[in-house]
Amino acid sequence: MSFITAFGDRVFVASGDLIRTFRIGDDEGMTPLISWSELNPERIQKPSFEAEKDLKAVDKRVILCLAHSNMIAAHGRRLVAVGTNEKQIHVFEYFIDNNSKIVKAEHIVTSVVPKAPTAIVFDREDAYVVVGDRSGDVHRFSVLNGSAIEMAGAISMILDVAFSPDGKRLLMADRDEKVRAMRYPSTYVIDAYCLGHTEYVKTLAIQDNDTVWSSGGDKNLHMWSIANCSKPRRTIDLSEWEAPVRKISINVAHKKIAVLFEKKDKMIVVDLETDPAATQSVTILNESECLDVTSTGHYFIVLGRSTITVINLLTMLQATFPIDDELNAVLSATKDAVDNLFKNVTHNNQLEYEKRKAEKFEQIEQKRRRLNNQEPSTS
Repeated sequence: MSFITAFGDRVFVASGDLIRTFRIGDDEGMTPLISWSELNPERIQKPSFEAEKDLKAVDKRVILCLAHSNMIAAHGRRLVAVGTNEKQIHVFEYFIDNNSKIVKAEHIVTSVVPKAPTAIVFDREDAYVVVGDRSGDVHRFSVLNGSAIEMAGAISMILDVAFSPDGKRLLMADRDEKVRAMRYPSTYVIDAYCLGHTEYVKTLAIQDNDTVWSSGGDKNLHMWSIANCSKPRRTIDLSEWEAPVRKISINVAHKKIAVLFEKKDKMIVVDLETDPAATQSVTILNESECLDVTSTGHYFIVLGRSTITVINLLTMLQATFPIDDELNAVLSATKDAVDNLFKNVTHNNQLEYEKRKAEKFEQIEQKRRRLNNQEPSTS
């Protein structure tokens, strides 16, 4: 798996077990963020739940998700978090000099996830990382000490998590065609179920505190109002591109959304100020397949199997950033953790689904009973 994210003019790329960083417009080139040999054993936390027996021994570490902190406050910390196939969440902090060059990066904390992580995001204050996993659960982990609590759960795999700009709502997308908006940190209060997709919801993009975009397997780009979510406020049909949507990324300043498709060498840019929406197809130069996209400033930045392409939204010109041989080899061989997110239609898997659903509800009921037994008597 391979990912890209950005903060300001600094870009981070994760693929395999590599984490690389560079600055847009900087001739210095790409550098490693940190070496895994620099992990501090004293900062690797023990799980607070019954997950230790499920810890996964792997032949090679693979990064499954990537996020950067928000740095809303002037004294905010520059943090990068990754989740790996070891069922661990690693948080790193980096420091820059007056020229914005990284002078130091260090391991802050490592926490254990009950199941393999699928999506990760920092909360608004950067005090916690929120992680969705394959089993449908969402946990949050303290950046300070790695402590974990369960925030929410679903019947199926979580595919994306995101926060509203004010940090008051946590949004999650899952394999069962749903987008859910919950109050944060009181995630037991659900403000909205956005129901309208007919296949898995792979990716979210947040426009403002009330507006979220979603897309995935049904090739529709839906816009939702959290306050009035009975149906999408707007739908853009992307079926002419004949592929499921892999990733969307919004540039709020330019009011444009970048859309990547599975197994395609191009993306489209959707102009949100036109109705019906105008779309522009952009073929990524010298690229066979687009893997991820992010937005920062006046740019969309596309990660491909062999290139990193910076697209200037003022001119739509492309600039290719050079990558080193090691990263190039990993990108060319990268594979998704789950090959096919569509529900299995080659045989009737309804019984399997109902079994997993019943097991999930039984786990919830057992947890409720344990909590009730721990409550002090009122008599």
